[in-house]
Amino acid sequence: MSQIENERMDDGTSDRPAEENGALRSSDGDDRARRPGVIRKIDRYELLERVGSGGMAVVYRGRDCILDREVALKLLHPHLAERVESQARFSREARAVARLAHPNILEIYDYAGGADDTYLVTEFVRGRTLRAYAEEVGMGFPEVGVLVARALTDAVVHAHGAGVIHRDIKPENVLVCEVPGRLSVKLADFGIARIVATEERMTMTGALVGSPNHMAPEIIDGRDADSRSDVFSLGTLVYWLATGAFPFAAANPTATLRRVLEGEYQDPRLVSPLVSDGLAQVIQRALAGDPDARYASAADLRAALDEVLTAAGLTRPEEELTAFLEDPVGYKAAFTVRLVASLMVHGEAALREGATARALSCFNRILVLDPENRRVQAELDRLSRRARAKRGVRRGALALLVLSSLGGAALAARSYVVRRQRLREEATAVLAPISIPSPLPAAPLDPDHAPGPAPQTVRTAADPKTSSAAPARAAIEPQHPGAPHARRERREPIELSVHVRPYAQRALLDGTEVARGQQRVVFSLAPDRPHVIQIEHACCSPFVKTIESAEAARLGELKVPLVPRPARLRVEAPPETRIYLNDRLVGTAADTQRAPIPVPVPQSAENPYEGKAEIRLEQSGRPPYSAEVTVRAGGDITVAAPHAEGTP
Repeated sequence: MSQIENERMDDGTSDRPAEENGALRSSDGDDRARRPGVIRKIDRYELLERVGSGGMAVVYRGRDCILDREVALKLLHPHLAERVESQARFSREARAVARLAHPNILEIYDYAGGADDTYLVTEFVRGRTLRAYAEEVGMGFPEVGVLVARALTDAVVHAHGAGVIHRDIKPENVLVCEVPGRLSVKLADFGIARIVATEERMTMTGALVGSPNHMAPEIIDGRDADSRSDVFSLGTLVYWLATGAFPFAAANPTATLRRVLEGEYQDPRLVSPLVSDGLAQVIQRALAGDPDARYASAADLRAALDEVLTAAGLTRPEEELTAFLEDPVGYKAAFTVRLVASLMVHGEAALREGATARALSCFNRILVLDPENRRVQAELDRLSRRARAKRGVRRGALALLVLSSLGGAALAARSYVVRRQRLREEATAVLAPISIPSPLPAAPLDPDHAPGPAPQTVRTAADPKTSSAAPARAAIEPQHPGAPHARRERREPIELSVHVRPYAQRALLDGTEVARGQQRVVFSLAPDRPHVIQIEHACCSPFVKTIESAEAARLGELKVPLVPRPARLRVEAPPETRIYLNDRLVGTAADTQRAPIPVPVPQSAENPYEGKAEIRLEQSGRPPYSAEVTVRAGGDITVAAPHAEGTP
């Protein structure tokens, strides 16, 4: 079944409560009492606007007249409502999703089936399908796409834990909620899900249920789907999010199905050079034709995606995804510098561990993002010279063996020793300026394999014209007769003092933590290149800034007042209870049971991270209940209405 696309709604009178529009409210289905703008009324639901249609149903934006909330109503096509199979399929969707409660799964409210109308009522998502979002906004980087895929994989882990297999995971069945404070991606349309815990079956003779681009080969072969079938579909989604192309796309559905069965798809690294080797390996395993060769569970796939994100410096995927959805343009603009910094840290650590192949993989990705990166070019030059030196030594050893066999062993040995010494001296002279330890703070990736002191090929000497306390200069002395005298100065790092309000729980430089719990953080920046500084606090939005060393030297210090996160409000009261925040309607108690309502911290010059707010609860037929609450940045607020007689 195709997922209905919820189009973005413009602000207008149709989106406002009936009371604000001055329209009549009716509790029955009499057309004479129908409110203006209402297309039709079914039971307790008013249909306000058609937002899309699919193979089985039409979706409307509607209103629950009893709970006074916005809903999405999926109405089965009349010609299908008469079929027992279609009603059974619709009923199964309702029962499948009703068992699930996850922030990345579309919530179901109600279901009704009958001869006249068969419909499903869910939360209404203001936003776009993932397909539309990716085409109109774009992911920009494979790792950003992995953030989305990781959230959906987490939802599938939850569904599988409840015994529910989706069997139709595709971009059209994912909704991107773009409402501030509730930004998320939601997996929808469990219309062909199978309840593993029951023996329930629904036969559709001659029908292939699912989407060719995302269908696991065992389903095409007519075998039963299991959790690994969803892993395959998630793999196709990861491929598409990382490259912008579907792995098995072909000229027609038949050709697509053939490619799925044959496991024929292009290496994602050939489609997009930004795809890392690690991500390509994850995709390859998820798309294995044999279910036994795939990840055994969605949880295993989620763990593999976490490793890919960690390698890119994204250790908090939920927060990163929210930050991307809040400002996709700004997030993508800053991500290049963040990714380059993280790859540089991992590449240099790999070199220290002797893992040259892994280091080259990181450096290659950096050059795709930043072709003129001087640090990578220097490392590659150093590796190239080292390789040439090793080849020279090997050639000398071979000559030694040849001469030895001819009886000239003594002469050959002397020639080999002289040549080996000369090669070593030449390599030392050329590589000395590059082997100076990088000023980028990079903690070892593995504490059990911490690198030892870097080999020093430079010596320091105090400037005789200055005091003994003056900084020493790095000097490279000629290593063999005839070599030109070389002397290069190593520029001192630039210090940038950042004053943070309230304080920095974590401070990061180029993706590496440099301080904790400080109100003043001093960053030591290497000259002649940009850096990314990041300040984090649990109650505030992260502060991320890309700064050039010249700008840092000019500023010297920087004051950073962190922006407070809104508090999260939950109300314990009957579901229909209306919630007013400072006399403004913000939702119902039922809304807070699904997701907390964001409450901005009241503006205050004295304390911008804490303030007071008035909460009023109203329920029909009962007097209102009011309470003053303390709003702390990033905190939780719970208001429980009294249950005494005469109160909500």
